[in-house]
Amino acid sequence: MTSRSSEEAPRRVLVLVGTKAQLIKMAPVLLRMDQDGIQYKLVYTGQHSETFDELERMFGLRPAEDILVADFEAATHSSFVRWTFQFWVQAIRRLREGAWRDCRIGLVHGDTASTLFGALAMRLAGIPVAHVEAGLRSPRLFDPFPEEGIRRLVSGLSQVHYAPDPPAVANLRGVGGEIVDTGGNTLRDALLFALSRSAGPGPGSRAYAVVSVHRNENLSSRSRFEGLMNLIVETGRHCDVKFVLHPATRARLVQSGWDSRLRAAAGIQLVDRMDYLQFVETLLGSCFLMTDGGSNQEEAAMLGLPTLLLRKETERPDGLGANVVLSRLDADVVRRFVIAHAGRPWTRSAVVGISPTEVIVRHLQTRPA
Repeated sequence: MTSRSSEEAPRRVLVLVGTKAQLIKMAPVLLRMDQDGIQYKLVYTGQHSETFDELERMFGLRPAEDILVADFEAATHSSFVRWTFQFWVQAIRRLREGAWRDCRIGLVHGDTASTLFGALAMRLAGIPVAHVEAGLRSPRLFDPFPEEGIRRLVSGLSQVHYAPDPPAVANLRGVGGEIVDTGGNTLRDALLFALSRSAGPGPGSRAYAVVSVHRNENLSSRSRFEGLMNLIVETGRHCDVKFVLHPATRARLVQSGWDSRLRAAAGIQLVDRMDYLQFVETLLGSCFLMTDGGSNQEEAAMLGLPTLLLRKETERPDGLGANVVLSRLDADVVRRFVIAHAGRPWTRSAVVGISPTEVIVRHLQTRPA
């Protein structure tokens, strides 16, 4: 028989995080829940693990209570398949053990496999799903793939949708559940955290470009990948390039032979992935950013950093028509952008707006268990 004290014990928030970007964006929420005394259970899915310990130290996060697949990096198609199998073996084990029985709601973030698998596992556990960064939509179902499909599936599994802006709210019309406009993305609060600890750009700043390519749509297509690598080599003739390597990118470069070709190219520096503070400081010291990352687009839009999106489509309006240009993978657009911004200064914008973290945590506090 359940005791009265256990019945009255506050039920926790289950938070599932699988990638570096998700941990960065959820860090402000975790810190605010700690500050406000909201009990939660942080679980890493193990889809990514690189730099997680560095992010924990930087933000001052307490370690996860559980890691479903420990010491893993799903950086290739084969390793992703292995991770998927191990995730479900471990998730089903947790469900059978009732490990999440004390959780009143579950938070998932974004549009990765961890987001979809986490939402499915929560539904199997009978836990209402709350989706952070909900409602983003691309004009095409299969571009980007698989992220666009994941976003739509997770919307169907969620009872609470934390949408970052009015267009995202509008995209969720007709979807069941409660929609909360958070007034922005929690990356705003993570970026402010990093900026408050940054020394800013050092001597010789604005002398290089930053490049980041890691999305499946660019890595898995041979023609897209070859075209992008050739454009990066061209960019190195106009200014120095710091090419930041995600694990999946590093594996693709080695497999394709581009690793040695880029190391031999003039002006190209291959850089291991760094902690978030170091990355922000690297952006501040650059003349422009070339990226296929959605989080990078958001950061650059808030900073005012000239940015070229290496994508056909984007689900995010951040910076478009201002400092962010969608290339649609048109080589001429890329070349014109590089010539216009190589070695040139830019003016950093102030990061403004309400705190999305505060909106989310306030809603969690007032939502009945």
